[in-house]
Amino acid sequence: MLTVILGILVFYRHTQNEVIPAIILWVLWLLFWNNSMLKGRMLLVIASVFGYVHELLGVQHGYFTYLGGAIGGAPIWLIPGYGAIFWSSYNLWKIFQERYSQKQWFHRVNYFIVASVALMLVADYTIFDLSLQPMAILLKFSLALMLFNSLDGLRLAYFTGFFTVLTEFTGEMLGTWTHPTFSIFSLMAGYVFLLWICITLSDVVKGKKKWGKVEPIAAVSITSFYILLLLGIVAV
Repeated sequence: MLTVILGILVFYRHTQNEVIPAIILWVLWLLFWNNSMLKGRMLLVIASVFGYVHELLGVQHGYFTYLGGAIGGAPIWLIPGYGAIFWSSYNLWKIFQERYSQKQWFHRVNYFIVASVALMLVADYTIFDLSLQPMAILLKFSLALMLFNSLDGLRLAYFTGFFTVLTEFTGEMLGTWTHPTFSIFSLMAGYVFLLWICITLSDVVKGKKKWGKVEPIAAVSITSFYILLLLGIVAV
């Protein structure tokens, strides 16, 4: 999936062709659909719908721009792209955890998380735009993580956010899209929030949703933030 995304970003950067990338990603999307149960299929659909709506709103409000886009300035390949990247990132970590969580070295994953967060903090602050509003951005990122009630959930959120932000970073560096301000942690917070929406809606439909003590507060807070952001009352 990551290889396909990289190829599509390079291809689109040089051709601005939306159709071929859309076809390739829809084939992958359907492949993932055929290899999923209800939760995986809901993740594909919800991520695609919410993700593309987010892109349309973002373009209209000037949060980012693309080289072109047949619908509202956002390329149509983003529709299957959102579902595919979230599905693959989610399952990459879930499968890794299922296979290796009993290994003695598995706890070292936590060291990787701490080290990578530290490196990204330095890079985001010195190279990108975390320095513009560090407290607000890190508060938003913290609220996104607070949506998850367990250590396993936090790891899932982090790695899903990490791989999706890696795609965002690659596209920014290639010039496939541009952000007036680019913060790794601000972007990752949005992806983690979208993951939570996908998982929560799936659990509600299945009647298995269990709310933690902090989760509802974090959910109301971060949802309110994004509503205020769209209204132009806040800016992060």
